[in-house]
Amino acid sequence: MKNVYILITALFIGANAKAQIDFESSLTEPETFNNGSEGPDGFDFSPIQLVNYYDTDFSYFTGFAISNVTDNTTPGYMNQYSAYPGSGADNSSAYAVAYSSPKFYSTSPEVSILSFDISNTTYAGLSMLDGDSFGKKFGEDTNAVGEIDGTNGEDFFKVWVICSNLEEGFKDSLEFYLADYRFADDSEDYIIDSWETISLSDFSFNVTSVSMRFESSDNGEFGMNTPAYVAIDNINWEAPVGISETIENNYQVYPNPVTDVMNIEGPAGKITVSNINGKLVWEGMHSMQSSIDFSKLPNGVYMVNISTPNGTVTKKVIK
Repeated sequence: MKNVYILITALFIGANAKAQIDFESSLTEPETFNNGSEGPDGFDFSPIQLVNYYDTDFSYFTGFAISNVTDNTTPGYMNQYSAYPGSGADNSSAYAVAYSSPKFYSTSPEVSILSFDISNTTYAGLSMLDGDSFGKKFGEDTNAVGEIDGTNGEDFFKVWVICSNLEEGFKDSLEFYLADYRFADDSEDYIIDSWETISLSDFSFNVTSVSMRFESSDNGEFGMNTPAYVAIDNINWEAPVGISETIENNYQVYPNPVTDVMNIEGPAGKITVSNINGKLVWEGMHSMQSSIDFSKLPNGVYMVNISTPNGTVTKKVIK
């Protein structure tokens, strides 16, 4: 079963509570990764969730994987879990690798995502630097099979960082270039091989959800040829006074996994239940003991958030 990583933050009086997800305690063995193959879907760094789905039929993941692989010289798909800098941010050991349509979000609307670090993966970086059987060598006017592709070598690979606050209905985005070969002076062309920080503080709302969309100058019949991968690290978040996690032992949530009815026992508060993509599926008030009917919900992973005057507790429930 996939490890569950719980981050408990103390209650701070007179100031915001801040924390960082650095992935350092996520893996116990060096040069390895967790791509979700052992299930269940998603990585829990309460109150931040990283979406993950592993296809058991075709043995591939989408969303996020956790890695501490350091090989930044071997090209190709078999080295898809390596960050191009060869380590995590600040030379740390662990980080996350994102593929296809990655997303991470807060289970509480009061928690704000402040920033995160980003870099290329080795797979994408070397594909752009040298080319491979699918992706072109950036800066050339031909594609991977030697045909003129119309770019005149002015290539780019970027990620759209799409931020939202689902509670208030706000949404905005920014773009970050992971590679840019469009400069008049070729010496200015670059492929990111270091860790850079993306700040979300310029948005006019508290960011509670972050998703990504990739875009490249190298495209073919079936879409983008550049590997749709990126590495991230050091997700920083904060919560207002009184919204930090309270001690989980105050609550009992059972049975887990649940088939029909789930029971909650503990101090009074408001309960919200969201699916792994952050969509609210149930909410109600809790008074010491509550029962929630899961019988009509599809199988999957759900986040049960209990908000009280003293803070919040988040529980991961599997149906």
